[in-house]
Amino acid sequence: MDENYILSVTGKQTVDGQSDKIELQTPAAYMTKNGVRYITYKEYDANCPDRVFRTTVKVDQDGIVTIMKGGTEKHHLILEKGVRHKCEYVTSFGSLSLGIYTESVRNDLNDNGGELEVCYSIDIGAELASTNELHLKIKEAL
Repeated sequence: MDENYILSVTGKQTVDGQSDKIELQTPAAYMTKNGVRYITYKEYDANCPDRVFRTTVKVDQDGIVTIMKGGTEKHHLILEKGVRHKCEYVTSFGSLSLGIYTESVRNDLNDNGGELEVCYSIDIGAELASTNELHLKIKEAL
């Protein structure tokens, strides 16, 4: 898949009233297949730049967003408005079972790119761990 798009990612995580924000801009591949949109990009481990992880964001026609990350820190998050899904988050230290509840999904993706916003919370053992906002903007590279 050609990475002929530019993806801007902004993530905000709030834990115990303290917020942290990350911003990332990276080349990405973007395609639509059978009405489902896919954004795929590479992430690099800050502690070990030789380690590369492939992340795929899948947005289906019903507005369900699935984020799949490969490598040594695997996860498969399903973000569906008004629904709590369980997921396994695999790290180099072990595996965590997380609950993911999606409060809102705003999907403005089209054939040329667009934007996707998702607000969700993460719980561990039914106790709130964090609230999260994810904003993706994808556009064709010049």
